[in-house]
Parts: sequence; structure tokens; C-alpha cells
Amino acid sequence: MDEVRYFGRLSLYALVVGVAYWFLSYEPAGTMLLVGFGLATGTGYLVLRSGARESGAKPGEGGADGEPTPNGPFADESGPVPTRSGAPLAVGFGIAAVALAGAFGPWFIIAGAVPLLLGAADWLRAAEHELALRTSADEPEHTEPKAQGVAGDLGR
Repeated sequence: MDEVRYFGRLSLYALVVGVAYWFLSYEPAGTMLLVGFGLATGTGYLVLRSGARESGAKPGEGGADGEPTPNGPFADESGPVPTRSGAPLAVGFGIAAVALAGAFGPWFIIAGAVPLLLGAADWLRAAEHELALRTSADEPEHTEPKAQGVAGDLGR
């Protein structure tokens, strides 16, 4: 529930700053952006708060005492955490470089394709590894573990 209260505080802050900004500057564009931000986060707060009530989320509820855990954004998040990887950064850099090719020429496509393809391959390999870990954890214990090939052991 701390996340929901955070949205409420953020909304209140943006609305107060928006009003103060208006009286200090009389500038309509910035005031509208700040007040709009406050209204948008206030809407998010109300939606999340109503969702927390419907799902039965309570502060400090963990489900260990036999009570049902909530679904949706208040569900239990314990599970396998993805390993660290530079793949999203490499893919983002590659996409940015390829996008610059429209303005600066085709050489940026070549320069961006390398990190884009390497990052995408690394990301897919990590996703396959995570899926293999999840499916092997769901299998019964009496089965033998599946042998990984050479491709699954690269970079591990």
C-alpha cells in the first residue's frame, strides 16, 4: 500500500506546486502541465486505491498466516528475478544509432546493427534461460533434469 500512498502524495505535491507556480509566474503553459500532472497522478492514486480495496490488500499482508493474497498489482512478487544484463542498453543504443541513419546516412545503420543484433541475441538467450529455470522448477522432483546443449552453456 506504500506505492498507492506515494501516488497520493505525488499528486498533492504537483497540485500545490502548480498553484504556487501560477501565483509566482502567471505562466499558463507550465501551470497547466503541473496541474495536469497532479490530476493524472491523482487519478492513478484513486484507481490503485480502489483496486487495493477490491483485492483485499492490507498493509503488511503477506499471506503466510493463511489469508488469501491479493491479485493484480498487489500480488506477491516473490519469484525468480532476471539476472543482470547489458542487453537492454545495447538494444536501445542500436535502435538509436539506426534511427540516426535517416539524418546522417547509411553508415549509422551498420554502426547500430552490431549492438542491436548482439543485444537482441543476448536478451533472447537470457529469456530462454529464465524460461528453462521456471519450467524446471515446475516439474515434479522424480523426473531427471534435462541436459543442456552447448548453446545453453555459452556465457554462463
